[in-house]
Amino acid sequence: MKLPSVGGYFGGETWDIAAVVVLSAVAVAVLCGLAVTAYRQRRTRPYLLIALALTALFARPLIALLSGFSLVSAPTHHFLEHALDTLFVVLVLGAVYYARTIEKRLDEEGL
Repeated sequence: MKLPSVGGYFGGETWDIAAVVVLSAVAVAVLCGLAVTAYRQRRTRPYLLIALALTALFARPLIALLSGFSLVSAPTHHFLEHALDTLFVVLVLGAVYYARTIEKRLDEEGL
């Protein structure tokens, strides 16, 4: 199946790449929605950090789609994906660190 050629990665015979990127975006959007819902219920910093981390993860396939349709250059795409990976890791580590510090402090206070 041939998609209309719009340049980038998604022109020609690479419809399978576009399908995987779209599927990835949908899957991460669902996870992101669940994380935001959990944060709205708990209202704690670790939940907020995880919701933000999943939002950064959700941005990755969006950048890939923009690159695939030649709206973002390949070097910019590469830079943004690495920046989002770094942001994801920092936010997850921050959530774990914060949760562990609060847990330890509560244990020390006997609560």
